[in-house]
Amino acid sequence: MASFPRPTNMPTLPPDRVTDRHLRALVSKGTGKLRVAHGLYFIARSDRRPSWEFRYTSPDGGKRRSFVIGRYPDLGLAEARNRTAEYRQQVADGIDPIEARNAARREAEWQRDQAITLREAAIELHKRLRPTWKNDKHATQWLSSLEQLGGLLDRPLAAITSAELLRQLEHLNQTHHETAKRVRQRVEAIYDRAIVQGRVRENPATPIKRELRAPKQTRHHAALNWRELPDFLARLRDSDAAQSTRLGFEWLILTAARTNEVTGATWAEIDADRQVWTIPAVRMKVDGENRDHHVPITDRMRDILRAMENQRGEWPWLFPSPQRRRQSMSNGAFLALIRRMGLAGRATGHGMRSTYSTWAYETQHVRSDVVEASLAHVEEETAKAAYNRAEYWAERVRLAQAWTDYACRRRNESSTP
Repeated sequence: MASFPRPTNMPTLPPDRVTDRHLRALVSKGTGKLRVAHGLYFIARSDRRPSWEFRYTSPDGGKRRSFVIGRYPDLGLAEARNRTAEYRQQVADGIDPIEARNAARREAEWQRDQAITLREAAIELHKRLRPTWKNDKHATQWLSSLEQLGGLLDRPLAAITSAELLRQLEHLNQTHHETAKRVRQRVEAIYDRAIVQGRVRENPATPIKRELRAPKQTRHHAALNWRELPDFLARLRDSDAAQSTRLGFEWLILTAARTNEVTGATWAEIDADRQVWTIPAVRMKVDGENRDHHVPITDRMRDILRAMENQRGEWPWLFPSPQRRRQSMSNGAFLALIRRMGLAGRATGHGMRSTYSTWAYETQHVRSDVVEASLAHVEEETAKAAYNRAEYWAERVRLAQAWTDYACRRRNESSTP
């Protein structure tokens, strides 16, 4: 069997007698080779860092092979000899060290791929696609829309099933089909790339495509497009309607509450210290549930409260009837105001909830659970409902203030309520 040729510039020092002093001397010289153990060579070159090289004859056919096992001085003499002893033992056991090392690297890469989360993979794809998009708004919404996936975003790619993905998107599909469809498409694109990269073998978003069909069209309350809301609110403030009607309608918009919840609101439901409006369960339009609904009070809502405080009388109503203050406002007052503003058929008081919901889903970096909790929609699972009330409050406060900031962005700061 052929052996490796002996380098002509290799010192004749016995390998077991080589020390660090000899290595440093060779490095100072600039170039050269030194055998420091059976199959282990120290190589110094002027154009790169000194390295350790292991040379051996493969056990499957006598092929001469070599590879660098480390750089000096990161890998010291003693450790280099220890590693070489392990490689020699592999060869004696019929294992090719290079093949074993490559297999270990592939396994490590696979393990890393198994741990990558959907969020991390989404960010990778977003960075790759970003230069191809001319619309910055689309680029922002591409990532933010994936927040509808909730906890799935931080799960490993390989651990997410089609059933889990469908459960997360089903409710969104019922209320915002186009948003659910876009989210599914983006998840599918993320997994398609992950399959090509060898990170996963299946795409859980593909089988659920047929399951996320557009729900049956039902007659909905006319809802203003959220992009028109700031202009509408500015017109509302300038209208000739009674103050309680104008401010009551604005309160309805900012809280995304139902009409009867606003017209029946009382001062006793306002907690000024905690900045919360609590709608009692008896006034909530919630079937099969007996719970209060808590609404954050934003800065503009505090302005409205101060304005209504100036005309507060002995009656309990937050927004009393302009004609009969001892009575609450009529449910038809807001619809009548919309007609006077020339928007009959295009907007309704109840439709403002849809305006808010669509704005939240399309523009905000927030989970669907938070949006639904702010709308007082009943969760199917009791435990989940309790979790929403306890844990989503801080997110709901931020969302409420963001909605207020958006809706009031055309507000004339010098005007009074």
